[in-house]
Amino acid sequence: MKLAIKSALIAILLGGPATAGLALADVEDAKALSEAKISLIDAIQAAEAHTNGTAFDAQIEDDSFSPEFEVGVVVGHTVYEVRIDGETGDVISAREDRDD
Repeated sequence: MKLAIKSALIAILLGGPATAGLALADVEDAKALSEAKISLIDAIQAAEAHTNGTAFDAQIEDDSFSPEFEVGVVVGHTVYEVRIDGETGDVISAREDRDD
């Protein structure tokens, strides 16, 4: 917690209030990543194997009760969002990403 407060204070001093939220988000992402039992690379490999596609984007999600990875994968001309359980490496869901 002290690290989060220090990071936020440094961000405010250096970049103003607009960057303080980013510093806290990075701390939350780091915390979620440290709680995961698999690596980001493992999550990417699981997503690619599940879809038989190529990953182009991956991140840890810190807005769930347990660590989850979200991996963007391209299969042909279709983009999928694949969610990977950060503890087991299992695919939670895979859906066509129509947001973009």
